[in-house]
Amino acid sequence: MEKLRRVDDAGDNRWAELQERFVSEARDKEADVLFLGDDHIAFLEQSIMYRENLAPLHCLCFGAFGDKISNLSWRLENNILEGLNPKVIVVSIGNSDFDLTKEQMLEALKSVAGAIRKQKPSAKLYFMKLLPSGRRPNKRRELVNRINESLENVLKGVADVIDVEPSIQGLFAVFFL
Repeated sequence: MEKLRRVDDAGDNRWAELQERFVSEARDKEADVLFLGDDHIAFLEQSIMYRENLAPLHCLCFGAFGDKISNLSWRLENNILEGLNPKVIVVSIGNSDFDLTKEQMLEALKSVAGAIRKQKPSAKLYFMKLLPSGRRPNKRRELVNRINESLENVLKGVADVIDVEPSIQGLFAVFFL
């Protein structure tokens, strides 16, 4: 799995500053629960639910909008976990990696799980299944389904897999149907 530092396409150094913040928080704060990943983790950190219910429980969120698996791999290799001893690590990544095939995606997720397990062998490790893409059936949704069907088997013995889609479908049913 290639480990890539994000390109500063906005020209404002935000990704590097975010990495610096994550490394600083890892060094200065205690976390029993650590959330790692992409947009979903970044959005979680900004939610009222997180601030009121999870943050007080010694949680940290290290999520970056638009991060790909290769970017999280780079972060893992560049001190994002240093100094932390979380009991639980929850990962949501891959939602920006639709340029990869099913096999490439699964191999990359397995590589990330292995890197985390190597650095934090005693932490309970969870990977969230990918969420569906789009309102209607489409190629991305089909790819997500194929990846999710294989994810538990690929991560067996390294990480447990969480399927949050049924919960989200329930929320949509309550609010939109």
